[in-house]
Amino acid sequence: MTETETAIVRRVDELQPWLVEQARALIAIPTVNPYAGDPEAPGEAAGQAWIESRLRDLGGRVRRIPVPSDIFARYGLIGPPGRQWNGRENVVAEWDFGRGGPVVLLNTHMDTVGTAGMAIPPFEPTVRDGFLYGRGSSDSKGNLAMDLAVIRALLEAAPPTRGRLVFESVVDEECSGGGAGTLACCAAGVTANLALVTDGARGTVAIGCNGLATLWLTVHGRAGHSSLNTAVSAIDKGIIVKTALDAFMEAYGRRYPGCQGTVGVFRAGTLPSTVPGEARIGVNLKYSIEDARAAEREGGGWTGQRFRNQFEQWFAEALRSDPWLAHHPPSLEWTADMTPFETPPDHPCVRMALAAAREATGETPTAGTMPAWFDGARLAMVLRITVIGLGHGELGQAHSASERVPLANLKAGSRTLALLLVRLFNTWPG
Repeated sequence: MTETETAIVRRVDELQPWLVEQARALIAIPTVNPYAGDPEAPGEAAGQAWIESRLRDLGGRVRRIPVPSDIFARYGLIGPPGRQWNGRENVVAEWDFGRGGPVVLLNTHMDTVGTAGMAIPPFEPTVRDGFLYGRGSSDSKGNLAMDLAVIRALLEAAPPTRGRLVFESVVDEECSGGGAGTLACCAAGVTANLALVTDGARGTVAIGCNGLATLWLTVHGRAGHSSLNTAVSAIDKGIIVKTALDAFMEAYGRRYPGCQGTVGVFRAGTLPSTVPGEARIGVNLKYSIEDARAAEREGGGWTGQRFRNQFEQWFAEALRSDPWLAHHPPSLEWTADMTPFETPPDHPCVRMALAAAREATGETPTAGTMPAWFDGARLAMVLRITVIGLGHGELGQAHSASERVPLANLKAGSRTLALLLVRLFNTWPG
């Protein structure tokens, strides 16, 4: 490493206590997505006010970007119906270093999933045995704190002489929000040469993700008293529908490994004495980048249109063997289409990210597809720029009942990100 590179790595090491302090402060602020299912979900506003203050302290030129009500329609996308973003603004900060050089974008989301069923106090951050516990510690408040520490280290130890750094703390990435916050920033004209999205788990430089389509099915039965034989249970029929969904997801996953789906909601019934006449099933279906490419070739745009059509045809055929479902098919509503993306693994910036991680941590990371969807896909689709995921959460801890992040991950991530930023600003051609 050069003298400048050594200086910034040393500075982020010195800032580790400050980093953990910022992470704890942020975890203590509830920023549960309003559509997470919690009875009282406050949204991101308090967390955004907190981080705006920190960014101003770091000398950033800060602004708020609201989410337009028609954000998905602007890009021809399917988004969750009826979603509101009043009081849920994105926070964007910029630092100008001089003419020439790259514009580098750091993007991370503020919202978390809900807290129902958590085994730990969600908003009482605790450090124990080398881990930081609390809702959002792994996804993605630890990453937000890591970003702040790296920005501070960059400004204090190795301020670039050219280029511009842009930071986005966005809303509505979770809970099938479809990246509304990131899309709003794109629509407001925030752009860059390269985006580093600090979301995901340590050990992989994320160079893509699969698509994700969210589907709600309403299964129709015939309500009635449980003592009579005239009713048709929507639960019974829903189980048949669930079995068909499982079969589709298994077959598609064999064809495209990593593209499994999840039935996350199954609701039916009000009383044990009443046969329910309706069941609601919510499902996430991952689809491959190959289907997005095919949809674009067929004139459907870079979307999951082809995948959705194929699913509907298969699904209708699968239910024909049941006489009731054949004549009373479930109602289908697609509420989100979150498109995939892929950065070439041999891209120079990918090689730089891998080298930075290797030199900063002594580990050997890999470049691969993130198992979950993330906002990087929106940046790649709309801005047509190179996108890399550099999150340092703990694999399997996002959304978990005892969510945590190793402190070692935050140190490794801040070292990697700091080293990569210095090299991008100092060696970017032109």
